[in-house]
Amino acid sequence: MKKILVTLAAVVMTSTIAVAQQKAPAEANALAKKVAAANTFEIQSSQLAKDRTQSGELRSFAQQMISDHTKAGEEFKSAVQAANVSPPPPEQPDARQKATLAKLRNAQGSAFDKAYVAAQLKAHEQAVSLFKRYAKNGRTAPLKAFATKTLPTLEHHLEMIQAISKKGGVASR
Repeated sequence: MKKILVTLAAVVMTSTIAVAQQKAPAEANALAKKVAAANTFEIQSSQLAKDRTQSGELRSFAQQMISDHTKAGEEFKSAVQAANVSPPPPEQPDARQKATLAKLRNAQGSAFDKAYVAAQLKAHEQAVSLFKRYAKNGRTAPLKAFATKTLPTLEHHLEMIQAISKKGGVASR
């Protein structure tokens, strides 16, 4: 009888752990989707900027965005896996971000630079807000740790693009 109770307890514990690991909270899934889209947008828009801008400062900023967001993307994938969150579908920008990318692809010269700076300002304001909220209130530990760790980098990016914007968005040609 004692052996049956121990076995039953082990089965119940294993089942409880498995159920807890199977389903991530909806807020974690929502964050994963938003972060994947935003990160992909940052990389794709910055690749365009690297190729199209005549501004050395914007080219340097774009390269840093590509490097930092590629690294963050890898760390994010690890956090998503640790949190048992289903990875978002193939990483792609959301509808608004796709529209912004189309606008950037059609812009040339200083119009491109201004559109890129505006897109980066908006994207980083949104990212900082999202990451601050999740770092403070997130319920999924690996994602909360990722948000807390990544937030200072995003805040630095925002400060950088704000400084570029104050100069008119196109410095040192």
